[in-house]
Amino acid sequence: MSRKRTAQAGYTMVEVLAAMAVLGTGLLGIIAMQSTAVNANQRAQEITMATNLARRWQDRLRRDSYQWTSPSQSNPVSNIAATWYLSRLGASQTTNWYVPDPPSMSVAALPETAAFDYFGNDVATTDSRAYYCTQVRLTALIPNQLIRAEVRVWWYRQGGVRPMTYTDCARSATAAVSTDTTNIRSIYVSQTIQRHDS
Repeated sequence: MSRKRTAQAGYTMVEVLAAMAVLGTGLLGIIAMQSTAVNANQRAQEITMATNLARRWQDRLRRDSYQWTSPSQSNPVSNIAATWYLSRLGASQTTNWYVPDPPSMSVAALPETAAFDYFGNDVATTDSRAYYCTQVRLTALIPNQLIRAEVRVWWYRQGGVRPMTYTDCARSATAAVSTDTTNIRSIYVSQTIQRHDS
């Protein structure tokens, strides 16, 4: 009596190719998701750094306000002119956006600039390492008593064009930063600054 040999069970070529297609599709999705996650992490890091730099400038303006004291018998006029950054407001009710210049004292003694490198270190606005730029706008809420200080930190979008008008932290084209959402990312913070009693 002869026995028939039974066929061995196995995967066909079609089944193997279908499994590889499913695996390949999954891997492509994971790779695309990884790229998106890396870009999102970079944007989040930039926003965090810009927010911290804006807060640093808020602290600088707040520190500057300690020189702005109320009138006294010896000085009947508010001495906002004695401040480094708030004096830009002067007698007017508001300023346009401007690049805050460091105090007239030696920059070595007080190394404060309106530009920062990628890691948040102060650099000159003309430095090629400048990555973030700062601009300030002041508005008198109560003349000679209360000021709203707005700080804007901006940087170039990934893949954005760097127009020549934005050189030197856009010192000559501060208004353009507000409207250029194609090439520029920015964050805004605001605070009120009160005159100090002497």
